[in-house]
Amino acid sequence: MEKVLNEQLRLLVELQELDSSILSIAEKIESLPARLKDPRNHLREATNALQGVRARYEEVRKRKKDLEFQLDEIQDRINKLKEKSREIKTNKEYEAHLKEIEAHNKKKNEVEDELLQYMEELEGMNGVLKAEESRVKEAEEELKRHERALEEEKKALYKEMEFYKSRRKDFVSRLDEELYRHYMNLFKKFEGIAVVPVENEVCLGCNTNIPPQLYNDIKQNKDIFTCYYCKRFLYYQPHHVREGE
Repeated sequence: MEKVLNEQLRLLVELQELDSSILSIAEKIESLPARLKDPRNHLREATNALQGVRARYEEVRKRKKDLEFQLDEIQDRINKLKEKSREIKTNKEYEAHLKEIEAHNKKKNEVEDELLQYMEELEGMNGVLKAEESRVKEAEEELKRHERALEEEKKALYKEMEFYKSRRKDFVSRLDEELYRHYMNLFKKFEGIAVVPVENEVCLGCNTNIPPQLYNDIKQNKDIFTCYYCKRFLYYQPHHVREGE
C-alpha cells in the first residue's frame, strides 16, 4: 500500500504541483505571440509583393504618359512640317523637307510601338494588382483570425492560472512559515523545482545518491527530509508498473 504523506510534506508536494502548473501556464502565455510569426510573415510577404507591383505599375503608367506626350509633340511637328510644304520653292528643299517628315514619322512609329508595349503591360498588370490586393486582404484576415483565437486562449489560460493561484493561497496558509520560506528560496534557486521525489536511492533533483538508511526513512513519508547536496525537499513516490512492463 502507498504510504500516507506527512501533512506538511503533502502540502509541500501539492504546492510544488500547483506552482509547476502555474509556471507551465505562464510559459504557454509567453509563447503565444510567437505563434503569430507565420501569419505575420505571410502578410509581410503579400504586402511587399503588392508594393512591388504597385511601384512597377506606377513606373509603367508614368512612362506611358511620357510617351503619349512625346507622340503629341512629334505629331505636332509633322503637322507643322506638312503645312510648311506649301512654302517650299525648290526640289532640293522639298526633298530635304520630305526626309525630315520621314524621320519624324519613323520616330513616331518607334514611340507608338513602345507605347503599345506599355499599354499592354498596364492592361495585364490590372489583373495582377487585383490578385495581389486580394492576397493581402486574405493575409490580413488570417492574421486577425489568429489574433482572436490567441486572445481567447490567453483569457482561458489566465483564468486557469487564477484558479491555481487561489488554491495556492489555501496551501500556503496551512504550511509552516519556516518551511514555506525554505521552499521559496529553493524555488527561486532551482528555477521552480523545490520538491522532488526519490527513486532507487537517488534524488531526482540533482541525481545524487542517498544513503540507504536515509532512503528507507524517506520512503515512509512520515517526516520531512532534504537532499544533503541540493537541499531540496524529498518524498517517496511509489513506482507504478506501466502497461506492457
